[in-house]
Amino acid sequence: MKKLLFFTIISVIFAACGQNKLNLPTDTGKVVGLNSLTTINEGENLVHLQDFIIDCSEIDSVTCSFSDVKIEIAEDKTIAKIFVDKYFPTFADLKIWVKNVPYSVPLRKSDKIDYTFKFDPQGKKYHRVQIAGQMNNWVASLSPDLQLNSDGIYEVTLKLSPGIYLYQLALNGVQNHDPTNPNKVDNGYGKFNSILQVAGNEDKFPHLTTNRFLGNKFSVALNCGHSERSEESNKESINQQPISPCGRNDDKSDDIQIFAYWQNYHLPQNFIAKNDKNNFCITIPQEAKQIEYSHIRIWASNSYGISNDIIIPLKNGKIISNSADLSKNDNFAKIIYFMLVDRFKNGKTENDHPLNLSYVNKMVDFQGGDLVGIEQKISDNYFNKLGVNTLWISPIIQNPLEPFAWNVIGKTRFSGYHGYWPISLSKIDFRFGTDDEFNSLIQTAHNHGISILLDYVANHVHKEHPLYKNHPEFATSMYLPDGRRNLELWDEQRLTTWFDTFLPTLDMSNPQVVDMTTDSAMFWVKKFGIDGFRHDACKHINEEFWRLLTLKIKKFTKNSNFYQIGESYGSPELISSYVNSGMLNGQFDFNVYDEATSAFNGVSGGTLKRLSNILQSSFKIYGTHNQMGYISGNHDKPRFMALASGDLKVGEDAKAAAWTRKIGITDSTAYDKLALFHVFNMTITGVPVIFYGDEIGITGANDPDCRRMMHFNFNPREEKLFDIVSKLANFRKSNMALLYGDFVNVAVDEKSWVYARKYFDNEAIVLINNSSETKNFEIELPKILKKIEFNYLFKQSKIKYKIVDNKLKITLPPYSAEVLH
Repeated sequence: MKKLLFFTIISVIFAACGQNKLNLPTDTGKVVGLNSLTTINEGENLVHLQDFIIDCSEIDSVTCSFSDVKIEIAEDKTIAKIFVDKYFPTFADLKIWVKNVPYSVPLRKSDKIDYTFKFDPQGKKYHRVQIAGQMNNWVASLSPDLQLNSDGIYEVTLKLSPGIYLYQLALNGVQNHDPTNPNKVDNGYGKFNSILQVAGNEDKFPHLTTNRFLGNKFSVALNCGHSERSEESNKESINQQPISPCGRNDDKSDDIQIFAYWQNYHLPQNFIAKNDKNNFCITIPQEAKQIEYSHIRIWASNSYGISNDIIIPLKNGKIISNSADLSKNDNFAKIIYFMLVDRFKNGKTENDHPLNLSYVNKMVDFQGGDLVGIEQKISDNYFNKLGVNTLWISPIIQNPLEPFAWNVIGKTRFSGYHGYWPISLSKIDFRFGTDDEFNSLIQTAHNHGISILLDYVANHVHKEHPLYKNHPEFATSMYLPDGRRNLELWDEQRLTTWFDTFLPTLDMSNPQVVDMTTDSAMFWVKKFGIDGFRHDACKHINEEFWRLLTLKIKKFTKNSNFYQIGESYGSPELISSYVNSGMLNGQFDFNVYDEATSAFNGVSGGTLKRLSNILQSSFKIYGTHNQMGYISGNHDKPRFMALASGDLKVGEDAKAAAWTRKIGITDSTAYDKLALFHVFNMTITGVPVIFYGDEIGITGANDPDCRRMMHFNFNPREEKLFDIVSKLANFRKSNMALLYGDFVNVAVDEKSWVYARKYFDNEAIVLINNSSETKNFEIELPKILKKIEFNYLFKQSKIKYKIVDNKLKITLPPYSAEVLH
């Protein structure tokens, strides 16, 4: 009887849904992948049509759902100028017409505001006060100087989007953290970065969650931000953030619009029916049955801003509810493992060729890891047991035979064991292996359901590279017009600076250089059939390179799952400028990583509440369902364990520590803290990335100490951590709520966090106790979470949950987590 009633209710809910045929072609070959959400600002905007359409010469016209906007198309049809005024809505649909077929690009209007930053010098006077941070890519000269006002306060007005920014102040030319701001994080180089939070209207934005599906119809629940809390409830130790239904007088709910897309077609309004004030029913187009894998994406907008995004995978027109039905290379389902080839496993001693020079420290000499060693661990099912499905392999291209550079503290030169000093862009370094061994590795990986990402270096070559020797004009100048050396000027001369005197930067403003280097990258795609790239030093390379490379990849592979992720340090605005359907799928979110490291290591002053805020900022910039990389560590950072165990001190120069003392694990609680970090990375949206050794808790200061040789004889604590990471990764791979689910922030304070992932009826609740004391949780669950019976992921003894009157009660031990599902 209950089942009959349930299906009767569902049938009534979906009865109002509209038509289900678009009458548009399913596969024209004009687009590869999903056209990305594009941000536009007031004034003139350049939209690169090549980011969305394979052959721009076939474009007929470009139109917009906001008809008053002015659009001009370049003669070669690769660029459209869009002129935006203050009346432009928060969200609009741009249509690129190709042979009478409309391909959509979702547009959102920038939310930048005039923000006045103030600094109280506390009676001191400075002849110059500047700000350098993520708001200006750490280049103080890109923002006006702070001016002293009549109240004795230095201030400057900046154009900023609401969110979190790291910054420093330059006082009379000396740059460090803001001495008046207690919120700061260790930058790993003996200093701190201060934290600025710019408030916005996020609490008034609409919020979407998946609700139910039946056949070719599904419903979406619409909510409007977070409700106000009573004064009494504010006294609670944990800050709950209940999501409230729309319809409050202050929410201007009447102006809410729903934008739904199947693939790159905007679904007309007759595909969307309003069931009630807070529920919408959407019909899947009939055409979806003709494509094996496709997606529906949805946004809501009001006058304050736009909602989180919803993305729903389909297989032959049906909503996928079982992860086993996803494409084997689905980018939203990736779990990446990164290893430095030389430091992972020595599988073939015959190719060992260390320099063995007295002036090359063993820490920076070749240690024997190779491609055969990686393949052996694939064959041993190490990665399958761990739960990862993608390997990112450091550069394997030929590096010089002689050492270069000099470290004063370590009194050493360096070998090219890391692979980032190419003297060839197409030859495998003989110390790592051969073409046949790389082919064998890839084949073995694919047979085990594992994709291969190759680390590619495009920014620079080594001075011994034939390209530079024969054509020095293809590199930028190491000297600036004022006579200074253009060396390590990472932000001031971002696109031209040299990384070292022996590493000339290629001039990517030269079309000939761009064409040659993109062809070199394509060599690896065509010859070895790799599944994607990790790109080094992205922000130092002109956009022309990324656009041409991605276009060549699309034309050759016609594969929307070819994955490209980049490395850039800088502002979220700069990082996101490389992330779109015409360039990269994602970049590493170092802003979230830095705060997560600080929060979970327990010694750097970070908090879960601040981490939550930064994560929400990233969702707003990159999308809730993004393909950004969320890392446990990397080869340019000190190991998490070193800080969490107290062996590396807060504020210490982590690079100097690598040379001056042995970093161990004094406090074994660090393993529990690292486990919490893994819980976080594995349960948020995005792409989790495990740095080799972080699955067992290897320690170390910064480079080169963070690059110790991997080992596979685990001690009991390492074995326990491996089991936790394995359980998390395998659970993530098999659970649609963690792969495609909406993110629901339930409650958070400095040491505790509860959030949920929801994919229709599939719900998972993540609870984290990041303190040294037992935590009793009593949380009122949002009404959008309807599940009342859960399984435990970790099944720790003495942990029992209760849900009474929609309140979840559970007790967690110190430094522990649970995932209810």
